[in-house]
Amino acid sequence: MKKRWIAGLFAGAMVISAFTACGNAGSSTGETSAAQAEAKENQPVDESGDPSAFGKYEDPVTVEVVQSINPSLPLPEGDSTTDNFYTRYIKENMNIDIKVKWQTSSSDYSQKLNLAIASNDLPDILVVGESEFKKLIKSDLIEDLTPYYEKYASDTIKDNIDKTDGKAIANASVDGKMYGLPSVQAEADGYNLMWIRQDWLDELGLEAPETVEDLENVAKAFADNNMGGDNTIGILGPTVNSRLYNDFISSSNNMNNLDGIFQAYKSWPGFWVEDEDGNAVYGSITDETKTALGELQKMYKDGILDQEIGVRKDADEAWKSGKAGILFSPWWFGYNVKDCLANDPNAEWKAYAAPLAEDGKWYAKLGGVGGSYCVVRKGYEHPEAAILLNNFLRKDEGKFAQETTLDAGFYPGRVVITPVDECAYSVELLRKKMNGEEADDYDPVNYKIMDTDLASLDTCFKNGYDDLSIENWNIDDMNFGRLYSLLMGTGAQVDAEESGELERTYSLIYSQTATMEKKWANLKKKEDEVFLKIIIGEADLDSFDTFVEEWKAEGGDEITKEVQESVNQ
Repeated sequence: MKKRWIAGLFAGAMVISAFTACGNAGSSTGETSAAQAEAKENQPVDESGDPSAFGKYEDPVTVEVVQSINPSLPLPEGDSTTDNFYTRYIKENMNIDIKVKWQTSSSDYSQKLNLAIASNDLPDILVVGESEFKKLIKSDLIEDLTPYYEKYASDTIKDNIDKTDGKAIANASVDGKMYGLPSVQAEADGYNLMWIRQDWLDELGLEAPETVEDLENVAKAFADNNMGGDNTIGILGPTVNSRLYNDFISSSNNMNNLDGIFQAYKSWPGFWVEDEDGNAVYGSITDETKTALGELQKMYKDGILDQEIGVRKDADEAWKSGKAGILFSPWWFGYNVKDCLANDPNAEWKAYAAPLAEDGKWYAKLGGVGGSYCVVRKGYEHPEAAILLNNFLRKDEGKFAQETTLDAGFYPGRVVITPVDECAYSVELLRKKMNGEEADDYDPVNYKIMDTDLASLDTCFKNGYDDLSIENWNIDDMNFGRLYSLLMGTGAQVDAEESGELERTYSLIYSQTATMEKKWANLKKKEDEVFLKIIIGEADLDSFDTFVEEWKAEGGDEITKEVQESVNQ
């Protein structure tokens, strides 16, 4: 039975496309130049006729896109993929007509995208991940956006990208050419907080766990006392095909992961870090990772770690239905708390910066910049449209939150470009107002939802701000999920930093080297399989040593050398 579990885990993430350079890109160079030369006569301009970051085309421009959409988020009645709040806004402000080439769920997007790349059947503008970005550049299928970024990118977008100390531009560029508009996300998306059923703790008279030993004891108490009914899950694991931990390629926004436990052992699986001699080492092959895997194996054997790890089809359903007591997720887990309250109005999830390492520190693996990029098909007549779409989005995103409930995923060409400190700064201002202080000295464009957040304090709480327990929240308020996430989730991170407990760990790189492009898929597949086997006891802990030897021999040593060379540059 367990062997089938192993075979299923991460299968969806290992889509590998047969990729060949297509002749179409090279054969259309003359046509491309003529078309783009003609398009220069129709540029986005302001009222005075000058090119502008917030300009409008005189003649209509058509942009074909593809979209990754959550199927559980339907369009409002009467709307369509090409006629909705966002497309109407885009037409009115930019004179751009949106055409949707295809649309699919987030789980199928990567596979369909790789097929489109392999057949050179691309839309005009699309959003891609790190691996697809590299393929597109290598095969000369996307435009150099450097001149369009310099001419049209808004000051807000440039400011946020500049605040990454050149990393965002470097990740998006090859040989000095910028091939995509990179995402810049709030640092908070990388923190994996311990979310726990506070009402269960209170009922059992227990304190929130601070150490791994405490975590084990609390999880055992939850399971032994059947706090979620029969087969209560002490510590929840990820959904099948999801990640056990963040890695340097997908370094944030990972729900129900096990990073919180690895970090307590100063283990950084999936990240490239420095060893004690200052040399690059892959965190998944260190002694600390072996120790953490041994602890997870013990937790599984004792029945306090999710017994369906590796095969659970929907980890979210497990906690929403009240079966799980502890999980590790980012700050935005609070957006979903209302789903659990629908099943149990007394359920109270609270976030903690835990468990701590032996030195009393809370270690956190944090992502870099990039990860997703808005790119333009080679030969498209209006490459600047990709920049324009994101300029307007960034300018009016706060207004959108007040005017529509339509999911942001429907906005064409969207990449997240936000201040890295957005969440922590928002908590700071919210707490100021809660303490009776002035909280109005901020940039409403960069901190785009701050107006709504501050105004929502008065409607989200029933009896003032002194009591943050769930019974004092108005869960029917439309901004409940966000404020709960910020104050309870990011609030725990902010408190850890103020107390001196927080220690950040970054990967040395967040993109692939040349040898990775050839060998990483197989190496990562082996890593995922071996680690899961160790955790569920199908392999003994010493098999980790064999894995390390094979990993090094099958390309790991060569890749490590390339990473070191990259760091030394």
